[in-house]
Amino acid sequence: MNALARTALVRVPSALHEPVRLFHGAAVERPEWEALSPLERRRLFVRARYGSLQSECVVSGTSAAALWGLPDFDATDWRLHVIDVRLDKTHTGRGVVRHAGRIRNGERVVVDGIPTTSLDRTVLDIARRQSFTHAVVVLDHVLRSALVSREGLVAALDALGPPGRLRGCRQAAAAIDFADASAESPGESISRVTARDLGGPAPELQREFETPLGRFRTDFWWPDAGVIGEFDGRLKYDDPRALWDEKNREDALRRDPEVRGFARWTMREAADARALAAVLSAAGLPLFRAAPISARRQPGS
Repeated sequence: MNALARTALVRVPSALHEPVRLFHGAAVERPEWEALSPLERRRLFVRARYGSLQSECVVSGTSAAALWGLPDFDATDWRLHVIDVRLDKTHTGRGVVRHAGRIRNGERVVVDGIPTTSLDRTVLDIARRQSFTHAVVVLDHVLRSALVSREGLVAALDALGPPGRLRGCRQAAAAIDFADASAESPGESISRVTARDLGGPAPELQREFETPLGRFRTDFWWPDAGVIGEFDGRLKYDDPRALWDEKNREDALRRDPEVRGFARWTMREAADARALAAVLSAAGLPLFRAAPISARRQPGS
């Protein structure tokens, strides 16, 4: 049994020894909360908030994405998003966003005992209504996991009507086209979007190199520039042996005659156009657009 399944939701926070309040009238014990991953916390919140509704709605958007286990991209929006087919316009209040909309045949399923939009509908809602980066993070994930197919998503998007009929359909189509099942993490997906926005050439993902130390796979490879790109995420080489192995790996890759530059970055640079531009340019990758003014502005300027 995982940590989320073991977590007990309590409607009377005063009954807890050390409560973490999710919202008025719902809390969990702090040790149980701290044992959950960020995505598990979001899923627990969705389940708890849905249980407080007085009328049945269908969980949708980022809330449905949490129930489906999709990457938790926007950690700041903790509101519950639902579709209420009785409404003519969207209503927001008490931590719940009730979207007006309709549910087509096959778009209502049950996840964790909660009425939820189908996976295809959830992914398309994210692709239409969230940022392009958010859309690509989710699309890369579902394609990599073989949860949906690109062809299936295109067909589902076409079924919504001509481009322009619904807000965000053009963005969704562009994101579906850009998505790549070879991306192995949200950080790689974010990096690809940022590099694209900087005017960088399209990279090969997961390119393998044969070296005297063995075969090594790289996150990004720009063949025309001869540049390898590595997204480090939150890896920390606390083990001296791991740090030494990684140094030897990088040295072996740098000695390959095709390789003329090597770039390494973390999530901070991946999400910051100015910072990623500096890293990629220093490695020799040509970029044909400057970082946006907002990204280049220094704090306090």
